[in-house]
Amino acid sequence: MSPSSTRTSRGGRSARRAFPARTSSLVEIREFVRERVPAAGLSEDAVGDLVLAVSEAAANAVVHSGTTEPLDVRITSGRDGVEVQVSDRGLFRSRVRTPGYESTSGNGIPLMIALVDELSIIEGTERRPGTVVRLRKLRA
Repeated sequence: MSPSSTRTSRGGRSARRAFPARTSSLVEIREFVRERVPAAGLSEDAVGDLVLAVSEAAANAVVHSGTTEPLDVRITSGRDGVEVQVSDRGLFRSRVRTPGYESTSGNGIPLMIALVDELSIIEGTERRPGTVVRLRKLRA
């Protein structure tokens, strides 16, 4: 699907694209973010951090949401930085990690917290499917 691009009411820019909910889409999602975020004035390191955090959010949506419907990635740039939202149409499945048994998984949210300035998650439920992960990176 092709991206759409608009201006925001605060003078920023917004780009949005839907991606199939497959692990093979993660490369395209990273490319989409990497192509559009530098125009917002973030440093190369900040762009790399944001791309990695968005990739983790998208991977979590693909692997854990239980949906096959497309993921929506929206990038909004403003005066103070960039916000990326990754939305799926599935359920948020919170798990308690068991140290020593799940050493190769369960680190996604702490990783995202370390990479961005703000992280919020609106959890999809049985009654209201659709999890939204909002990642915000501020200009230095």
